[in-house]
Amino acid sequence: TGSIILATFLLSSCGDTVRFESPQPEGQSNEKRIPKRLVGQYSSLNNSLKLTITDRLIIRNSIAAISDKIDTVDMKGVNGDTTYSGVDNQVKFDIRIKGDSTFQRWSYYDTIFDASRGDILRKFKGRYFLNERVSANSWRVTTLTKIVNGVTLGTVGTTEEIDKLRELTDTNSDSTFSFRPTKRELKKFLKENGFNDKDMFIKTK
Repeated sequence: TGSIILATFLLSSCGDTVRFESPQPEGQSNEKRIPKRLVGQYSSLNNSLKLTITDRLIIRNSIAAISDKIDTVDMKGVNGDTTYSGVDNQVKFDIRIKGDSTFQRWSYYDTIFDASRGDILRKFKGRYFLNERVSANSWRVTTLTKIVNGVTLGTVGTTEEIDKLRELTDTNSDSTFSFRPTKRELKKFLKENGFNDKDMFIKTK
């Protein structure tokens, strides 16, 4: 039942498509750990996201609560007042059903960098590149940039950015979302506002 209620949220949270065929930037040395000055707890200025940074791990999480009429969700086989709690993949949820209403609270945890699983950290042009291993030749890349009192996380998230990557890397297919830019191509991409789909986080402790 929890899976059905949370399906829309899960799909919207995992919809990123751009991958890189090698850790970015190519040819740059790996950093051993995240700098101490970035370690801490952060809150987003844009939404309910929270960010936890340690020297080898970055976790992003969101907590939300909603209520709705029971006839707007698929609750087959449910009779009477009851409560469900559990974990569905990366989501911890608590669902309370009372009368004709549902009350849902969930926490979504997304580990965007974990050195222990083989993720790679590199630094280039004032940014840290969080290379999250998806498979041997597929990496999800997020930029981490220090700002006053906080950090920003940047991803490639717009059609314009994807088209620019295709142009810079001479990728002709419109159906391709996997890229391998040279360091020079990546530098130009950054100068033209690459990784511009950003969340800004303020340090809380």
